[in-house]
Amino acid sequence: MKKKAADKKMEQFAVIGLGQFGLSLAAALAAGGKEVLAIDTAEDKVNAAAGIATHTVTADASDVSVLKTLDIAAFDAVIVCVGDLEASVLITLSLKEMNVQRVIVKAADERHRKVLEKIGADTVVQPEADMARKMASLLINRRLHDLMELNDSFSILEISVPASWGGKTVMELNIRQRFGVNIILVLTGGGKDAVLPGGATVLNENDDLVVGGSNRDIDKFVKATARLK
Repeated sequence: MKKKAADKKMEQFAVIGLGQFGLSLAAALAAGGKEVLAIDTAEDKVNAAAGIATHTVTADASDVSVLKTLDIAAFDAVIVCVGDLEASVLITLSLKEMNVQRVIVKAADERHRKVLEKIGADTVVQPEADMARKMASLLINRRLHDLMELNDSFSILEISVPASWGGKTVMELNIRQRFGVNIILVLTGGGKDAVLPGGATVLNENDDLVVGGSNRDIDKFVKATARLK
């Protein structure tokens, strides 16, 4: 399963650790038409992935020789979903030393995250913490339909236009200057139509906004609009 040098698309992934998160991730990638190598030390977990992933291996990925045998550096991205902190760190270090193109690691907590970032993980995710923050935002603001963190510093959300903003233009509302976020799209007709907004675009109470910005500014925007009628 070698990566083609001329292929710039992300097509080949290795998932190390087949707990609930790792198995779900492998299934989603495979469903998206990607080649997936699923790895775990537990044979029962590997068997569970056999009908999902393109290839499965029962092996200890903390052993560098195993990673070399699997030609792990040829993959577009390797996602480490191992719960044990020591094993997670060892695997991440090995992957970085082998110059894997992109190393994504699941962290159990903030301490784990900091260690992984210090040793060079390209992306660190905390699914439980991220879901908790998203749920809190959805509960804080009843208008919020969806929130997606693109990375550690930038998010996109979909939110209903507050009634008090109905009939006003984007320029009048001065949203970018007030909150630091950008309106990417205005969704009209129950989401059937999408409009690229300009300063003269008039917002209606039944419209939805797709807004992007830094996580800090998005948080400020969510809290501020929650107080509006």
